[in-house]
Amino acid sequence: MALNTDNLNDHLYATNLAISDTINNSRNPQVAFDYFDTWIPFLQNSNVAALTAMGSDLQRLRDYVRSGDQANTHELLQRLGEQTSRAASNIHTWAGDHLHNGIGDQLRHLGQLLVIAAGNTKASL
Repeated sequence: MALNTDNLNDHLYATNLAISDTINNSRNPQVAFDYFDTWIPFLQNSNVAALTAMGSDLQRLRDYVRSGDQANTHELLQRLGEQTSRAASNIHTWAGDHLHNGIGDQLRHLGQLLVIAAGNTKASL
């Protein structure tokens, strides 16, 4: 499914489920990365510098996980979680006022999940 502003909330929800299931060891982590693969170009093609940087960070995260670099994976997950949580408070700035159907809540949840994943990664160092 191509990611666009019309299905952003649904895609955030599905991404959150995939990450949550991965954290709980009930789903193959590749499923979460499949979602990241759709987020990367969406974010990198944004005209908002912070979103473009987050897209690059997601690509870097993918590379760290593939190479087994847990220290950098932990640091990047933590930073992404914190940035995502901050973005949730400014959701209308970049998503537009018409996208108010729970996107802030989905972003806050995503931020929490990324921080939990960072903690799990740190615990396994």
